[in-house]
Parts: sequence; C-alpha cells; structure tokens
Amino acid sequence: MSHNQPGPYGGQPQQPGPYGQPGPYGQQPQAPQPGYGYPQQPQAPQPAYGYPQQAPQGVPPQQPPYGQAPYGQQPYGAVPQPPAPGGGKKKTGLIIGAVAVVAAIAVGAYFVLGGSGSGSDIADDGPHKLTTPATVIDGAYQKGSDSDSDGGGFSKDDLKDAEKHGVKNAKDVNAEYQSGGKDNPLAMKMLKFMGVYGEIADPEAVVDEMFVEMKTNAAKDGDGEAVGSPQAYEPSALDGAVLKCQEIKVKNDDTSDSSAPSEIHMPVCIWGDHSTIGVTMPVSMADALSGKAADLSGAADLSAKLRNEVRVKA
Repeated sequence: MSHNQPGPYGGQPQQPGPYGQPGPYGQQPQAPQPGYGYPQQPQAPQPAYGYPQQAPQGVPPQQPPYGQAPYGQQPYGAVPQPPAPGGGKKKTGLIIGAVAVVAAIAVGAYFVLGGSGSGSDIADDGPHKLTTPATVIDGAYQKGSDSDSDGGGFSKDDLKDAEKHGVKNAKDVNAEYQSGGKDNPLAMKMLKFMGVYGEIADPEAVVDEMFVEMKTNAAKDGDGEAVGSPQAYEPSALDGAVLKCQEIKVKNDDTSDSSAPSEIHMPVCIWGDHSTIGVTMPVSMADALSGKAADLSGAADLSAKLRNEVRVKA
C-alpha cells in the first residue's frame, strides 16, 4: 500500500521506517544509525510481541485528547446524555387536536343552514362555487395531502339537511393548508377551510344561525367554549359578503408539559354571500401556544383574502 493509505482493518496509516519501510510488527521505526566513524547509538530493548509499547525513558506517555478516554470509553464521571425529546411535535399535535375539536363544532352548525328572507343588504353577483387550489394567500399556504375537495368535510346526509334549510343544490369543499414549519414545527401556521355552495337566500341569517349553533355545540360537548359574541368585520379584501368572527377556546387536559398553555384560543370566521358559505380557522402555532387571545381582526383579513382565491364563477 502507499504510505498515505490507511492500515489494515481501518487502522491508522503506517509510517515509513528506515529506507521507507515500516517497522516490524507495526512498531515505530528505529532511528537510523549515524554514519561510519561515529559511535553507534544503543537501541532501546523492544518488548516481546503482543505487549504494549513502552515510552522511552524520560518521555511522558501520550495521553488522549482532553475530554476523551482511550478505546472510545466515556471520560471518567461522564454520564451519557439521551437525545432531546421531540417536544415540538408534541406541542404541534396538541394544537392540531384543538383544531379538530373546533372543526367538529363548526360542522354541527351546518345542520341549521338556511334563512328564508332577503333581509341582508348583500348584492347577488351571480352563481359561484368554491374550490380548493393547491396554494392560497399568494402562494404562502400549501394544501395538505389530507384535503378533499370533493367532500370529506360533510356527509351526504349533512348536505341533504343543508338543502332542507334553504341551500339549494348544496355541495361542499374541505381543505387544510399549511405555511412554514418544515425546519421548525413551532413556527408553522395552519388554515382550516370548509365551505358549502349553492343558492342562499339570506346569507347574513345563515351566518348568524351558524354561530348560535356553534356556541350550543361547544357547550353541549364540553370540549370547547365560545368566547363573547361574533364580531362583524369588513376588511378591504371583502366584497359582496358578510363576514363575522368569534373566538373559541379549548381546554388542554394534558398536564405532562408544564410549558404548554392550559387553554388554546383560536378564531373561527364565517362568510356568507348568495352562493357560498365559508368557515375558516387560521391558527399560528406560536400564538396558540402562547395562550393569548385569538387575533380576530387578523383572522378576518386572512379569511377575506382566502374567499377571493377559492370562490370562482360557476
């Protein structure tokens, strides 16, 4: 082998001995003898084969680098450290579970879709339908693999009930969107979207009744609680629709993580026009884990932008 190649069995490369040859049995090469006419230097006796090499007299034995022990052993007194626990995934799972609870409460509100009057001032801009594009909010949010634009949010029976209560030819959409969080799950943002489209006579009455039903469902199930009353918003991106938002809080019963909040607050926004009803739940992991109140105004702005991207002419 060349002088720079590793030794057998993955060992350290052998150093050349005198005249370029390694010493016997892998030992360090002997120093060359001086030339003719000089007294010969005595050679240090070598131990028998199989015994460890001894350091020359007066030379201290080599020690392993500081903090390391020979033969790959742990330094004296060191305790092996276990890998860091996946706290980020556990906390994001907590928020995702809370989103599922609130989504179930919102689904129940669709049973009272209706409204038979024309008391709202919302203009009818013609038939529209709802879609679930691959990305929304100017490409910032990407659709998850669990989304189902042909259903998934509501059963056929749910849609039949919606038709009974005033939404003719009801069809539904359902999608979950995500922004960020690939490198840091705690920085992820989620956007849950559910909707129904058809013919809606009184959009504002439908939105109001849905919030009433959501509050009832939350109190009945005991998994969540509606905070305050629905607030109406008119973001600049909203056109020809009524939009209201309300905070829902979900209790965290898992006490194993003292850094997790005891309650998770999230916004629920509902828009309504003469052909579409949309329910949105925008959630920031960082905000939800902080335990602070939901940002209803910010959720309303995001919902209005989403409506413009998912609502298209039928």
